[in-house]
Amino acid sequence: MTNECALSARYLNNIAKRFLNLTFVIGHLTFLLALPLLAAGQAGLDIAVLNAGVGARPLGMGSAFTAIADNADAPYWNPAGLGLLNKSEITTMQTRLSSDTDHYYVSYIQPALGGTLGISWVQVGLGNINQTSAEVDFHNEVQNISIFSYFSNAYLIAYGKELSDKVSLGLTAKYLSSDMTNIAGGQGSGYSVTPGLLITISKTDVGTGLVPVRTDRTTTRVVPTLTIGLKVDELINSQQWGTGTIEQVPPKLRLGLAYKSPNPGLFALDLAQTIKPGYSPELSGGYEYSLGGLSLRLGYADSGLTAGAGFQVNHTRVDYAYVTQRALSRDNVHRISLSGIW
Repeated sequence: MTNECALSARYLNNIAKRFLNLTFVIGHLTFLLALPLLAAGQAGLDIAVLNAGVGARPLGMGSAFTAIADNADAPYWNPAGLGLLNKSEITTMQTRLSSDTDHYYVSYIQPALGGTLGISWVQVGLGNINQTSAEVDFHNEVQNISIFSYFSNAYLIAYGKELSDKVSLGLTAKYLSSDMTNIAGGQGSGYSVTPGLLITISKTDVGTGLVPVRTDRTTTRVVPTLTIGLKVDELINSQQWGTGTIEQVPPKLRLGLAYKSPNPGLFALDLAQTIKPGYSPELSGGYEYSLGGLSLRLGYADSGLTAGAGFQVNHTRVDYAYVTQRALSRDNVHRISLSGIW
């Protein structure tokens, strides 16, 4: 018993040292990535179609998914997670964000080319918008000139590869298009690139997230798993409108930590910082408890509390999330994802 305790203490001490060293390296890498972007001083607006978030599971965990990214939502949340996936998966979600705004999402991943490829489609559509006159009539009312619609699409293609048993890299390229029907110059298109990194402190078993370790006795214990995720959303980007206006959004750096143990479950924490003066850091956190095919989730983001649940039977999984997104909807939003895995 004494020998086993000593071995456990030495193991945890080594894990702590490795974590501190990795944190130090990642901190310097983050600074080096951010420095040229701060100097560039890019201006512009956020890319709206990418702000709604995707996947009921990550949204139910407060969008703290950078260090997890272990399903078909990885092209959006962290493409490096694709390098650790060896199964095909498709997921879809349709949400009514408000009374007249719809959000659609489909993503498919497939092992290929020594890693895993992913393709995704995201759309935000707003229909039947009244274009009114700039001046009022003799009844002191504006006049309806025309009715137009707005559709914004993002097409993602991603690739992730495991470089070693501890490091995975990924890249997501996005093509963006926007269309305001019947509005001159209301059409636009562009692109953006998002790189990602995922570091695993303890190599996980597929499907459990836990590491079996032999002790001096015949029994086997499990060691908790810690992962670190890093990505830079819209590191390179540009969007041009029909009026000739070219917009560039400020990139956003996101650092995530995820810790999984057999009991009590999976904890995740994300810290995001827009690389532009005047933006405050954004903190989000999430928790997931899984037993058999049932999962329960809680989370917190800047917009408020989130909650969710999931249920998987054989190759089919259904996930639900209750999300507060004041920037996108006046009401709380219910998100449901349906996924197939094989």
